Formats: sequence, structure tokens, C-alpha cells
Amino acid sequence: MMDDHADCKPYVDETGNLVFPKQCDEQYCWWGGGKKLVEILVELKVSKTVWQRYSPEPYPEELHKENYPLL
Repeated sequence: MMDDHADCKPYVDETGNLVFPKQCDEQYCWWGGGKKLVEILVELKVSKTVWQRYSPEPYPEELHKENYPLL
């Protein structure tokens, strides 16, 4: 049987909050042994502002180039 929530992923809402839907795929439950939060942030290609809200780590170069290509 296929998991009905396998495609349910976290997202960033219009105010920059990272949202984990209640029925989110288990791989995104970083608090329960899923992917690391920074891996999720990279996958979501978050902006530098969102990154700084959720991670003390430096903003990844790969995202910097993708989100700010003219810099």
C-alpha cells in the first residue's frame, strides 16, 4: 500500500515561516530522525533570510548562487 502522504513536504509560507504539515513525509521529520534541518532548507532552496532564521550555519554557496545569481 502506498503512503498517502509520501509527497507531503515542508514549505516556506508567505511570511517566511518554515511549515511542516501534520501529515508530512517521515523523511522530513528532522526531530524524529529524518533529514537534518539544513538538508531540508537546502532542498527547499530557501532565501538567505529564511536560512538565517532557522540555522546558525553559514548560508550555502550553492543556494547563494541559485537565489542571488547576479551577486
